[in-house]
Amino acid sequence: MGPALLKGLATIGLLAALAAAFPAHAQSPITVNVTQVIAGAYPDVTAIVSVQDATGTPIGGLAASDFAASEDGNPVAITSVQAAVNADVGLAVVLVMDTSGSMAGAPLSAAEAAAVSFVNSLLPKDGAIVIPFADSVGVPSPLTSDKQALAATLRGLQAGGSTALYDAVVAAAQSAKSAPLPRKVVVLLTDGQESGNRSAADVDRSLSEAVGSTAPFFTIGLGNDINVLYLQALAQRTGGEFLAAPAPADIPTVYDHIGIMLRSQYLVRLQLTEPSDGGTSDLALTVNAGGASASGSAQFVRPGVAASKTPGQAPQAVAGTTGGGSGPNVALFALVGALAALLLCGGVVGVRRVRQRRTPASESGATASSRSYTPPPMAAWQSESSPTARLVVVDGPDKGKSVPLGEEAVTLGSDADCALRLANPDGRVGGRQARIWLREGHFMLHHLEGSRFITQVGERQVSWAVLEDRDEIVIGPHRLQFEATTRSKE
Repeated sequence: MGPALLKGLATIGLLAALAAAFPAHAQSPITVNVTQVIAGAYPDVTAIVSVQDATGTPIGGLAASDFAASEDGNPVAITSVQAAVNADVGLAVVLVMDTSGSMAGAPLSAAEAAAVSFVNSLLPKDGAIVIPFADSVGVPSPLTSDKQALAATLRGLQAGGSTALYDAVVAAAQSAKSAPLPRKVVVLLTDGQESGNRSAADVDRSLSEAVGSTAPFFTIGLGNDINVLYLQALAQRTGGEFLAAPAPADIPTVYDHIGIMLRSQYLVRLQLTEPSDGGTSDLALTVNAGGASASGSAQFVRPGVAASKTPGQAPQAVAGTTGGGSGPNVALFALVGALAALLLCGGVVGVRRVRQRRTPASESGATASSRSYTPPPMAAWQSESSPTARLVVVDGPDKGKSVPLGEEAVTLGSDADCALRLANPDGRVGGRQARIWLREGHFMLHHLEGSRFITQVGERQVSWAVLEDRDEIVIGPHRLQFEATTRSKE
């Protein structure tokens, strides 16, 4: 059989596998993702929900009347719906940072800077934990809302060693599960895959621990030597998301996307009806927005003692699911990966040997990188009692200039169409350097110019920040002061 025929057959097989793995269906105008179910006070339950339009833009301003819910197919009452940024429910973020030898230099520097910026965007009620890993997993830092302490921990990370990825996932799951704040999320960044036979845990245990933590895992794969299938499975089974960063310069964009998503979520409080017997419930939420409707669901374990299993009966797995039904079969992913490798190698399959512990074929195989993710534009949010503020240039070439802040987004920079146009005598002000807008009672600042220019809030370089009264913003030669003029009703 000649090489051309082999390649032709591989092409046919690849197309068939893709068709089986991704059945055609119409894309919904909106998507709904239930990322976490907080069931500690069952039957009073809080679901953490993301709602986005077809472009990935978060949809704001939804009310309880826009939601409907069911438990195991039976309608249940929704008692309230609240935007996460305006709720009194703290968020615990577990930042898992790959510090293996391949992260040395630009990758780790970019990851540290992006993580610091992410931490600085957290609200005062939130907290974070830092877990580094290489040959082994470092001791998790205490959960804290002290942003300076977290930044010092992140900037102190050093690269060296192999990649104990599975043990890092287990440690992250355990830290998230024990965190005292009700909302939890894990953000894991790695540029590789399990290597060096370092982890005591295997794939199955790591995924089981992650699902059992009830925290969504947002997995970031840096470069092209990552185990995409494992990172995708980890995100999918926990209600999170896998994001690819092809190069270190893409890392800030990915962290920004995660921050946008977390700040755009809803807290949906429900009164459920099933008994507290340790059983498993399937919670489904349907959202109607702008004439479109979509649903998302998640399974969770009710408090209480489960009934004993019939001998030989396998335990039921519990995992979060996103709107739109179940994901592609992971075995088909493995087939697609193998056929793709055959095509790329012209009919000769190249095998790169990586030592792993008891790795099922469905979660390993040829590594590849997905495209970089571009965060969506921000949705317009409305509040019944919106605060107002103003931005005043207190030092620099444009001293004395000011701009009011309210419902409309305000852009800062040297371009003529900026609401606050800043002089650029020394080349340190970007054309559209930063944007400030109101999000559910809080003014948010977003740095827009990547690494070419610097925006500071106080002494911190930021890509995101929640502004507070009298905060000082530094852009090039300009010092600006944020002044709250009225506050929203708490």
